Amino acid sequence: MSKQAQATAASGSARSRISSKQLRETFDAYSMLLPTILGVVIFFAIPLGISLYLSFTNARIFGDTKIVGFDNYVKALTDASFWIALRNTFVFSVFTLILSTVPALIVAILLNEKLFGRSFFRMLFFIPVVASVVGVSLLWRYLLNLDFGLINYGIKLLGFEPIPWLTRPEWGLASVILIFTWKTIGYNMVIFLAGLQGVPRQLYEAASLDGASRWKQFLNITLPLLSPTTFFVLVTTLINCLQIFDVPIALGITRSGTVGPADSMLTVVPLLYREAFLNTRMGYASAIAWILFVIIMAISFVQFRVSDRWVNYE
Repeated sequence: MSKQAQATAASGSARSRISSKQLRETFDAYSMLLPTILGVVIFFAIPLGISLYLSFTNARIFGDTKIVGFDNYVKALTDASFWIALRNTFVFSVFTLILSTVPALIVAILLNEKLFGRSFFRMLFFIPVVASVVGVSLLWRYLLNLDFGLINYGIKLLGFEPIPWLTRPEWGLASVILIFTWKTIGYNMVIFLAGLQGVPRQLYEAASLDGASRWKQFLNITLPLLSPTTFFVLVTTLINCLQIFDVPIALGITRSGTVGPADSMLTVVPLLYREAFLNTRMGYASAIAWILFVIIMAISFVQFRVSDRWVNYE
């Protein structure tokens, strides 16, 4: 056999060994990914597809199902309850986003300093995050009670009239904002703390030597370098606000199905729940879910497009 033939045979054998090795590695990789892939398909992709299909039907928990086209979407967009829920959701999201982000940043800056007992205060602010939502909401129902609530007791001591947090429509959404903000500040604080600890101390030392005040250091060093963290907090907090469900339900659901006095605590996801499981209109509820999905995707898209102007990743 010639040298060229031997070289060709050796090259083919090497390629075969490499190919079988790659095949084995690929098989091993997909074998390890299989549980995750199956989980995503079974618990996410398939329910998502079923929900999309149901949104074009008149499906109920019991009874026959017929295709109705876009009737559920048209009905949602002409339903007064949907617009009330959407308005409440946007008002809730705007106020909660501000009240749970700005104070969280301030607290994170304070607890990033070398203060006595800062570990205790970090834990104290984070406790509401891990507390049960239902338990916390029931506790707040007592705290906000008009007659014997601790908060109204403090308001009376200051000489003001007690506030009907849970009994008047004009205060219903405010109580939801208060509780959700209290529960969210601790999480945002931890995220900001992680971002602050990634800012090089040398930059502050150099700025101090140049005579920069603490305020100028905050504006010119902290905020720009913290912008990726701030962007993450804004995106995740806003998505959580748009999907708010547990606090309004635990705080204001009534036997008649209203959420808060005169539906003042009603947001989109509780409306979805009411239509699906109390009124048994699964098709209509699925259409509401997809409208909310489109709204969240559109707002997130705008946030990512605008972020190029102010988020600094360098």
